[in-house]
Amino acid sequence: MQQNMFRNWVRQGVALWFLLGALLIAAPQTSAAASLELYTPYTDLSVPPGESLSYSVEIINRGSETQRVPLALDTNGHTWETDLTAGGRNIRQISVKPGEQQTVNLTLQVPLEVDKGEYQFVLRAGDAASLPLLINVSEQGSYSTEFEAEQANMEGHADSSFKFSTTLRNRTAEEQTYSLTSAAPAGWTVRFSSGGNNVTSVTVEPNASQTVSVDITPPQTIEAGTYQIPVQAANNATSAETMLEVVITGTYDLKLSTASERLNAEVTAGSERRLDLVVTNNGTAELDEISLKAQTPMNWEVTFEPAAIPTLAPGATANVQAVIKADNKALAGDYVVGLTAQTAQKSSEAAIRVAVKSSVLWGWIGVLILLGVAAGIYGLFRKYGRR
Repeated sequence: MQQNMFRNWVRQGVALWFLLGALLIAAPQTSAAASLELYTPYTDLSVPPGESLSYSVEIINRGSETQRVPLALDTNGHTWETDLTAGGRNIRQISVKPGEQQTVNLTLQVPLEVDKGEYQFVLRAGDAASLPLLINVSEQGSYSTEFEAEQANMEGHADSSFKFSTTLRNRTAEEQTYSLTSAAPAGWTVRFSSGGNNVTSVTVEPNASQTVSVDITPPQTIEAGTYQIPVQAANNATSAETMLEVVITGTYDLKLSTASERLNAEVTAGSERRLDLVVTNNGTAELDEISLKAQTPMNWEVTFEPAAIPTLAPGATANVQAVIKADNKALAGDYVVGLTAQTAQKSSEAAIRVAVKSSVLWGWIGVLILLGVAAGIYGLFRKYGRR
């Protein structure tokens, strides 16, 4: 009985010594593991596809011995591009002195073609510490191209040129060269420019964008209406199209002529001549504030009745009288008087050739001078002829 008790006591003692030994061996490892910490302030971030995330991770050694820490990123099977660097170089292990810390940089590239949702990564320092990182991809990703206009609709008359600003985005992981084309109606002119130069193609870096200007000129005979101008950026791998809209309010055409269609007139020096003019709106858009002006020889005057036309509907005409007053000292001959009808959108000119005749008064004065001369000569003959 006593012998069995002694044997049991020996066995328990041996087991206790083995347990104490194991605890002594494991204690430094447990202490070492508990003294290491991985820290970064932002562990839950939200980003769109194609973005790059950078983490600055502090490795803190709270222990009493230098620790050589192996580093690895657990991607949970996600095939994202990752980089773990320190001092500008890729690393797999780092040493940290007791009571100090070291910083490593972790970069994660979110793919362009990725599903919306949450993705978890874990940065591990061997078995000593780990840092879970949660990334929320905010929208559905794609391998595509985007072509958008800042303002897709413009309005103007037929003589206008329409300039659209568009943005071409390369939502792929590779550099893309796009051919720029348009399916505009016949007669329309479409030009593309980038960086101030006319282009037919542009190259865009991965996940980058480029501004492309689109200049659109309608044909001269265009009628009022709304026109769709599709433009496209494409290559063998990807393409995108945007629709531009041009609203033509009408054409502007103004004509100034005389009522008789004759561009000549006669006037006596110092007198007035009334000339009947016709202003015609031959366009498809209304004309407003039509002013009338004249270019005359020196000391001539031209006035208009009325002086201006407030509005003129398409196809309508307005009658105007031009009162031309020649200079009192104008010599006989031909003079040109320029007449202009003008609006903010269009103008029309007419050159009137005016023939000036001498005043009748000067004719009578000439006759009287001749008669006076003749009378004087006659008197001389009578006086001195008798001698």
